[in-house]
Amino acid sequence: MFRLISLHGHRDAPRVAVDGDNYVSERAALARYRSTPAAYFGVGRFDVRGRLAEVIVDTLCGPIGDCPRPATVVHADTFQRLCDACAYGLDVVTIAELSIHLGVGVRLARVPARTGPAGPAGSGCGAGHRIAREFASHVADPVWRTELCAELARNPSAVNGVLIGVGALSNRDVLDLYPALRALGDDLPATVQADLVRSAVRPMSPAGTAARRLGL
Repeated sequence: MFRLISLHGHRDAPRVAVDGDNYVSERAALARYRSTPAAYFGVGRFDVRGRLAEVIVDTLCGPIGDCPRPATVVHADTFQRLCDACAYGLDVVTIAELSIHLGVGVRLARVPARTGPAGPAGSGCGAGHRIAREFASHVADPVWRTELCAELARNPSAVNGVLIGVGALSNRDVLDLYPALRALGDDLPATVQADLVRSAVRPMSPAGTAARRLGL
């Protein structure tokens, strides 16, 4: 039995939230996951007693496969999949380390990742990486927020950096920066804003957390 799962909590003790729908195969569960990738972490395989036996994560970097490189690590706070390039300078754990934290095996999916039109290799990766690194120290700057929104309008896949940056804020940071976060939420490009609003129904997902913290 397979179900979609989300991860939240501190990296030393991540907690698993389980979606209610069951899938008979890994492929079917991944197909459903890939239709709403920002809402979940991946697919859980459960044994006959209903216990989580294995976690299966998608093969591409980022919540929507916006970077074409294979994922090798996950962000320590938001649990976003990242390749080595996008993870540079960020706080991450390896797939093996995540497996130890969860107490079950974690592996990359065997089935092929989604296919479809793709931009230049890494087109969203550099911008997303920069946004994630700058977010906490720059989001209070209205000029930076304007430039960020312009970047997202040109390159919506860079929203990965926003998800990581928002998710990495502490609760105290969110309180201190809330006016700026609300202002950013109001100014996001319409398509990005609409995607985050739809993700708010999964409040513990990275996109759901971002939507909540941005006041959407």
